[in-house]
Amino acid sequence: MSLCVTLPRQVLEDRVYMVTRRCAERRFFLRPCQRVEQAFVYCFAVAAQRYGVEVYWLSVLSNHHHDGIRDRRGNYPEFLRYFHSLLARCLNVHLGRWENFWSAEQCGALHLGDADAIFEKMIYALTNPVKDHLVDRVFNWPGFNSLCYQLTGKSVVAKRPPWFFDKNGELPDEVELSFARPPEFAHLNHGEWAEKIRTAVALEEQKAAEERSRSNGTIVGRKAILRQSPYSCPKTCTERRGLRPRVATRNKWRRIELLCANKRFHQRYREAFERRCHGHADVVFPYGTYQLKMLNLVRCQSASTLE
Repeated sequence: MSLCVTLPRQVLEDRVYMVTRRCAERRFFLRPCQRVEQAFVYCFAVAAQRYGVEVYWLSVLSNHHHDGIRDRRGNYPEFLRYFHSLLARCLNVHLGRWENFWSAEQCGALHLGDADAIFEKMIYALTNPVKDHLVDRVFNWPGFNSLCYQLTGKSVVAKRPPWFFDKNGELPDEVELSFARPPEFAHLNHGEWAEKIRTAVALEEQKAAEERSRSNGTIVGRKAILRQSPYSCPKTCTERRGLRPRVATRNKWRRIELLCANKRFHQRYREAFERRCHGHADVVFPYGTYQLKMLNLVRCQSASTLE
């Protein structure tokens, strides 16, 4: 029997991820309001600057968030740990509560394998409020959504939340968050890039409207969303115990390549882990091993060993 229970994640520099995390029990702890938006953007920007993460998009729903990042330094787990911990403590003070803020399930970090996957997941995240029939257009969503900043090329500035942070602390009074264009689309100028996003978003809004028309459905609407209690949750059920993909690309051969690379890493990690558990202190773990390396418990191969 293998001594390694869960599959480890290989953490490599310069990978692009779509990160998703839900609030505990699907509660609306991120329900749109000025304080939630201020705290979220501030904590996210502080964490991104601290860990050198490049941000592509950000969509904050009432009980979860989606963001697109490029992990320049190969340290996105530490970035997520810092950000989620900081925001949870900040918003727990805002809500007057003490229990866990985030769901206990593992934070989603989907590796986006090519330019098409990056763009597809970006549009998915930006139009999430429309797809869920909360509003009819992305710009009508009352929470934070990076679409307008991506279209205009402007940054958002967030001030330090005074109800939680010490004004004499080490964190800055305000912080700026910019949304970069993925280098996979560097061949487009800003106008072309903005039009590509605008067209794709409009198409998803049209699809959602047609779906409501066929089913005689309606949207929840801004006013109803803002009236919701942060302690309420969706009445619908969510799927459990399903597949949790780790890579995303519609290109068959690219997907096979990424899955095979993951499989090789898991095999080498498993072999090294089991040898270490049997007393072999000189074992070397494959490149991309993260947690054990951060704890200075093992030695790892160099980047030159990657195939």
